[in-house]
Amino acid sequence: MAENVNIFCKQKLPAILLVLLAGCIVYSNTFQGPFVFDDIRSISENDVIRDLDNFFANSYGYEYLPNRYIGYLTIALNFHFGNLNPVGYHAVNLIIHLITALLFYALLRLTSRTPYFVSMPLAHNSQSSTLNPQNFIPLFSALLFVIHPVQTQAVSYIVQRVTLLTTMFYLLSMVLYVQARLSAEKSGVRSQEPEEKIDTAGRIWPWLLVLGATIASILAMKTKEIAFTLPLAIVLFEIYFFRGAWKKRLLFLLPLLATLPIIPLTIIDFGGPGGEIEYAPGTEELRVGTSMSRTDYLFTQFRVIVTYLRLLVLPVNQNLDYDYPVYTSFFTPPVFLSFLLLAVLFTLAVYLYVRSGRLQPSVLSPQSSDPSQPQPSLQPAFRLISFGILWFFLTLSVESSLIPIIDVIMEHRLYLPFLGAAAVFTPLFWLTIEKLTRPSSGKFLLMSAALLVLILGIASYQRNHIWGDEIRLWQDVIKKSPKKGRPVNNLGKALEEKGRRAEAMATFSRAIAVDPSYYKAYYNLADLYLVSDQPEEAIPLLQKAIRVYPNFWQAYISLSAALMRAGRFRDVISFVEQNPHMIRDHPEAHFYLGASYAFLGNREAAIRELAIVSRNDPALAANLAAMLGLNPKQKMSHGKR
Repeated sequence: MAENVNIFCKQKLPAILLVLLAGCIVYSNTFQGPFVFDDIRSISENDVIRDLDNFFANSYGYEYLPNRYIGYLTIALNFHFGNLNPVGYHAVNLIIHLITALLFYALLRLTSRTPYFVSMPLAHNSQSSTLNPQNFIPLFSALLFVIHPVQTQAVSYIVQRVTLLTTMFYLLSMVLYVQARLSAEKSGVRSQEPEEKIDTAGRIWPWLLVLGATIASILAMKTKEIAFTLPLAIVLFEIYFFRGAWKKRLLFLLPLLATLPIIPLTIIDFGGPGGEIEYAPGTEELRVGTSMSRTDYLFTQFRVIVTYLRLLVLPVNQNLDYDYPVYTSFFTPPVFLSFLLLAVLFTLAVYLYVRSGRLQPSVLSPQSSDPSQPQPSLQPAFRLISFGILWFFLTLSVESSLIPIIDVIMEHRLYLPFLGAAAVFTPLFWLTIEKLTRPSSGKFLLMSAALLVLILGIASYQRNHIWGDEIRLWQDVIKKSPKKGRPVNNLGKALEEKGRRAEAMATFSRAIAVDPSYYKAYYNLADLYLVSDQPEEAIPLLQKAIRVYPNFWQAYISLSAALMRAGRFRDVISFVEQNPHMIRDHPEAHFYLGASYAFLGNREAAIRELAIVSRNDPALAANLAAMLGLNPKQKMSHGKR
């Protein structure tokens, strides 16, 4: 049995097929999943993705989110070929997820060929251990990555395509870089041969691979900001697994390090409107939709990272919208104890790095017959575990450090750091096998590995079932975040889309009761009253939404509509003219203003508003022109004046 398992793990094709099969089964029930949460704003209601010319013929697609241009280009391609059918979007997400898992598998296999592992091989005792670690660790790690429940949010939440794609480019860059370094090492050996035997193509190939790694790095950085850590991760890999003079090593690293300024310069240049990370000129602060201080966010993140660790080990009570407390003091017990735990993990990583490099290669051969020599098999496992811990912290650093983000915790942020967690867990699992050296123990642990994959796969399938229906998803969130208004509001929107208007109205009212500061619930309830031809009921709700959040421009438009439908034409004029900074050139507001002027007999003012509406919304302009008794030709002549 042991020999068969080792052969299976060693062969690339069966291993690849197993990873692909596992991923397809786990996500087979996601293809009809609807657009939810930020999918609505970023996909369903996003005009930018509806025209590919925005991404090729003009700059709108780039200016929309410059650091996520590649991600939104793929979404625009989805829309081009399949409109808003969610099947195509989910299929692309799954394909990216599977490719990323295979790249992770490839990276770990390449890692076992690096100079460190060649000089310190993972010793394998065929008498006692069932699985050869060089074959088992890459396959088991890739399986954990592809089927773990904590990955479901990144894959099933369509707009997190940007997270998936960034991670894919991230790993592609690393795989190409590591292959370049291995090829260079091989060329270096061949360079000892006579000049005529040197393969010129062999010397050029590593640099072509470095070029590919650099291009992949640029693509990652134009997909999501978390790619900022990629050059640093490659430096970390170089330190851990390669050797040689740093002058030569820097020649390989410099092209990747040169990509480091891409994200900071783009954020500063564009100011980040609408993006995940925003730059506020004058304040020199990066933040996303929150006034939270950097220190409060950092203190909270200490606790959040411990929650992430819990989700990795015990993925229960997963939640799309956590009601997570914000901590304002470092010495609050949850924060301080979390910091101590994270400090211990970081210290452990440093210790294992030092420990794994102490022995000299001359005494590390697994064939050594001297029983007094230390057991060499633990050293490379320690090195891999140490690297995994530091990878976890490094790849979390963009979103879990000093850049305040309105949602302090989101499970999809674990997608890239999960690679480090898998690189920690799998060697630990293997070390357990080495500890239990009896053949029966090895077989038992092999069955345990298969059982673990099965359990995690079933849990992921069940979690994806929740993602498959918007009402079911928000009901699940409400159970876990009962005091948060946003999920209740979003359930109301889901009910409204299903035509269950009475239930939606009751749900919006409940959202207001749960969280009186959540302005969107007032707006959505008012919208239902407007649809039900009850403008007087909508007016106070919209006024409240504006008081709670004065920059909510949509509420200004709807309040203009509600006032006009209630016949309060003078109030419409007064309200719109008093809030020009919020109304700007929005055609609906100017339509309501023009219609109010028309009803009050001020034809000249109405025609003036008609000219504004004509520039932005021809359909609304035609309606307003009809109210004024104008035909389109007359309308244009008045507009020109």
